[in-house]
Amino acid sequence: MAQQFYTRGQYSGSSITSLDVTGEHKFGTDTSVTARYSILGGANEVSTQGAVGLHQRWTIASGLKMNLAYEHVFGNLLSRTGAGVQFAQPFAVGQSASSLGFGNGDSYSVGLEYTDRPNNPQFQASARYEFRNSSGGSNTVISAAATGKISPALTGLFRYQQANSANQKIVSLGDTVSLKLGLAYRDPKNDKFNALLRYEYRKNPSTIPDSLFLGSGTGSEDHTFAVEAIYAPNWQWEFYGKYALRNSTSYLAHDLVGTTTINLAQIRATYRLGYSMDLVGEARWISQSTYTETGFVVEAGYYLTPNLRLATGYAFGKVDDRDFNGTRSAGGPYLGLTFKLNELFEGFGLQKAIPRQQGGALITSHK
Repeated sequence: MAQQFYTRGQYSGSSITSLDVTGEHKFGTDTSVTARYSILGGANEVSTQGAVGLHQRWTIASGLKMNLAYEHVFGNLLSRTGAGVQFAQPFAVGQSASSLGFGNGDSYSVGLEYTDRPNNPQFQASARYEFRNSSGGSNTVISAAATGKISPALTGLFRYQQANSANQKIVSLGDTVSLKLGLAYRDPKNDKFNALLRYEYRKNPSTIPDSLFLGSGTGSEDHTFAVEAIYAPNWQWEFYGKYALRNSTSYLAHDLVGTTTINLAQIRATYRLGYSMDLVGEARWISQSTYTETGFVVEAGYYLTPNLRLATGYAFGKVDDRDFNGTRSAGGPYLGLTFKLNELFEGFGLQKAIPRQQGGALITSHK
């Protein structure tokens, strides 16, 4: 239960009361029922919404499992406001998110996962299909992923995600698709050099629903090839490099198609003055047709703990892109705090060492 009071601003003197109740009951190890119920009371009226779900898992074969789920959402948060009944709208900007409503509906999902560590520890895979139907429309979500060891030093990676949108007013938007293929190199006997080769396909990665060409195109596609590597000759020096080539196509209308190719490069060097301090220098370069821009970063870091790093630096330029590592959306001085999720919980992020097996007794005979 939560109670919020507003003492300043537009809603001064008002309050919001909310109550949330959740529960789960397991009928054995593979069947469970979940439920949640929420009550939200504001200055205008009280709104309620909840959901009831059923989850079932079956073991098809050794390491292969199927997951089925169904959830029904009830309630309607298109409540009454001081200006009348809240109307349906597809999106909200700024601080007007409270004007968005919530509709009831049903969700069905089926998934497969394969993890057979005793017999085949080198391969894992999963796939999921989910269909959602509500008063605002229907929505389909598809995802699949696989990871496998090609050799002790090479690992293959695959991930696919596809989804479309549905709410009270959004229509005619294409699916958002993301496909990633990767090949990672890491020698378990020598960790000085690591590399990753990646291909990524993105369709409609950042579609905006308020386009003037809604229903007439508004699509985009990206093909990205990237290679990145880390080389650490000793504990003091670490060098990182990345190069990416991206080909983008935008469909603003049926007869208005734009294609462009972008080159991106990033180089970073880290020198550790000791176990508590380090210095970082980074350079970025982006090129598109006749346009070229470079950016530089100088940074000093101090490790408050082995997993908590405080850094301050200065960025010359604001060379930023989704395919760069780290955000440099603005130039000038900055302050950063980095926390490594290691030992956050007992055993989290750590692999327990296998205890040494005791050898059998050696029996010798003397004649």
